This record gives sequence, structure tokens and C-alpha cells, in this order.
Amino acid sequence: MNFTGTNLTFQPYYDKIIDDLICSNSARVEVPSKKIFLSPGDKIDYIYYVKQGQTMHYMINPDGMEKILYKLTPGWLFGETALFLGHTTGLHSQAVTDVVLQRMDGAVVRRFFKESTLFANYIVRNSCSKLLILRYEIENLTFNSCKNRIKRFYAASVDRIHITEEGWYNVKVHTTHYELGIIVGAARVTVSKLLNELCEEKFIRVINRNVQVNAKLYDQYMKECEIE
Repeated sequence: MNFTGTNLTFQPYYDKIIDDLICSNSARVEVPSKKIFLSPGDKIDYIYYVKQGQTMHYMINPDGMEKILYKLTPGWLFGETALFLGHTTGLHSQAVTDVVLQRMDGAVVRRFFKESTLFANYIVRNSCSKLLILRYEIENLTFNSCKNRIKRFYAASVDRIHITEEGWYNVKVHTTHYELGIIVGAARVTVSKLLNELCEEKFIRVINRNVQVNAKLYDQYMKECEIE
């Protein structure tokens, strides 16, 4: 995962041995798209393994502003922090698409954590990956302007394999202004204003509601990020 330009989405990760172990020792849970299935304060004595679909995990401040921490895809799990520390969850967890989860009870998790080095390493890998992306976000929110955070998001989402004849990259992740605000930590009206500025600067353009990034300016921007 490239933490210099992450869009907060974990790419699918599949290990057949881990997948078989979890699915054989857990209960299947189906969650429809857009449903919030965990909220701050919920006590959980289990972990969730994403078998199919995508989940979103975010915080909301007292004023109602939301901030996404990460999105998980098949092969990733969540709930391990609350389980091992004995805390309630501090996040909202929502299904982005229709989701199939495998729920493994805490007693089973602890047993396999002691008995299986492979499983223990898998748990640690999940936690460390989240720690890295959260560390990136602290840096991003502390040292980068909202405008630059939006540029980083789109730079991390370009499809570099295909380029239009005019020299533009398509963006693989499609978001509304509201959803983009949740990702970069800004109000929708601020996001709309900054997107207009980025269009005027020719860094992005919108074609049939799809965002494209100027390939030349993208390359220039990535070189500047390397220097920083």
C-alpha cells in the first residue's frame, strides 16, 4: 500500500489458509448496502472478517462532521482492537456495498492467536496496516491544506494504465462532494469550492460527472511529493 498517496481503501488481500480457518470457525453475517451495523459504545467480543463487499469505518464529531478512517475490502478484518483491549468500539462501521462478513467469537480468536503463528501474524498485519494509514492521516491533516488533501486523494486514485488521447487519467474511485468531504475531513461546501479551483487550474476536469486528472500535472505533482 502506498501511504504517500492513499485513498484510505485497503486493497483486497487473500490468504487461502487464513480464509479457510476463519470461515470454518465463524458465523456468516450478511449486511445490506448502506446499513450501519456497529456504532460507538457497542461492546463486541468478536472480530469481523470481510468475505465479500466493502465496509467503511468512520468517526462523527458533536457537530455532525464525519471523517473516514479507512475502507476495508475482502481479506481484511476489524474489531481486533476492541476485542484485545476489552474496550467498546469507537467507530461507526457501515456497509458500502452488500457485504458478507464472517464473525469469529472472541474465545475462538484468542485460542487461534495462541495456537497458530500464521493467524497471530495475520492479526498483527491487520493492526499494523491500520496504524500506518492512521499515521499517514495524522500527517496529512496536520501538514497539508484541504486542497492538497483532495489532490492527494485523486492522485492516489488515477488509472495510470489508461490515458485519454488528450492526456488525462480516469479516476477509479467515484465519490460525491459529500463523500469526498468525509474522506478529506472538510465540509461539502468547502469541497465544492476547492474542486472548482482545481478545475480552473486544469489539475482535474469533470466529463459526464466523472473526474479525470491531467497526466502532465499529475506527474509534476508526484515529483513534488517525492521531494517533500
